[in-house]
Amino acid sequence: MAAVRITGLLTGLLLSGGALAESASQAISDTTINSNAFNPSLGEQVVLTYTLAQPDTVSVRVYDPDGGLVSTVLEGVEQAAGAQEISWDGLDIDSKVVPDEAYTFVVETTTGALYDPTTHSGGVVGDITEARFNEDGTVLYNLPAAARTLIRLGVHNGPMLKTLVDWKPRVAGEITEYWDGYDEDNRYKLRGAKDFSALITYVTLPDATVITYGNKEETYRDYKLGRAQGRAQKPDRPRRSGAELELRPEGLVPPAWARSPRVDMTFPQLSGVEKDDVPEVQDAIDIHISVNPDDLDHLLQDQFEIIFFLDNVFFAEAERGYLPLNWRWELQQIPPGEHVLTANVSSFTGQVGVASRKIKIVRPQ
Repeated sequence: MAAVRITGLLTGLLLSGGALAESASQAISDTTINSNAFNPSLGEQVVLTYTLAQPDTVSVRVYDPDGGLVSTVLEGVEQAAGAQEISWDGLDIDSKVVPDEAYTFVVETTTGALYDPTTHSGGVVGDITEARFNEDGTVLYNLPAAARTLIRLGVHNGPMLKTLVDWKPRVAGEITEYWDGYDEDNRYKLRGAKDFSALITYVTLPDATVITYGNKEETYRDYKLGRAQGRAQKPDRPRRSGAELELRPEGLVPPAWARSPRVDMTFPQLSGVEKDDVPEVQDAIDIHISVNPDDLDHLLQDQFEIIFFLDNVFFAEAERGYLPLNWRWELQQIPPGEHVLTANVSSFTGQVGVASRKIKIVRPQ
């Protein structure tokens, strides 16, 4: 297995802002969970433990990564001073298994004690500088802590060609991802290609956050845009000040239900041409760029640009893009033969969608 040095892509991320952190109130201390991940679909549970400095009336709630209330595990229960233990079965307020994601515990008392780990932990940004891209289809890398991870693959100083992991939560330690080695549209084998490049970035999860898995029935996106709409939100609490500097990625990570937009490239004037066909063209061709309707509304709320690459070399862009985009591509300056046209739809908040098509340019005899 060969180690691959990770380099930045054209669509690299911008980090912003730092914040100071301090420890949570000592009125609630020693807060831990017994597992970083569990499968509630199999009846598994996660156990939260904490210590109260004095007798108090306690509420324990679970929130999703976008701040929505998922479950009230404990509501206004009197507890003695000392160690406490409570379990969560991975069911939400509808008594349904939560979709696969990362969920955070918050503990509050009627005397004002608060344990909200998002105010003092998580949010540390890092890059993985080495990973193994193996011919057996595995990608191996190590995370120093449980984190939300982004993996983008492409060509150095060229286009982003595939989002392999789109800000998904992962546990600490050695992580295995699976990749067939091809770009997003299966135009060519990217793994092992000249100037192959990868970006692996992570943002650590808050303490007392557990990752769920095993739900085959409902995605987190469908959950948030469906039955979870309108649920109570966790109060927006500022980061606490403290001695250690932590990077807080304001605007770096999109909402957890969002995803890289799914982009489609078609040739309207060429009727009957399928997506995998390689049409023969001469002097010009009409290009139509669109985004899946499920992704369009979120993308249009942001500014974005559309960047074009020919055979992985930049050659045009629309800095303030409109979608759908119609463009007539003049081909007189392009040499005959087979070429790959790639479009990156890149939002100003860091989401990137990609589409590629092959064409064959021919000249009249």
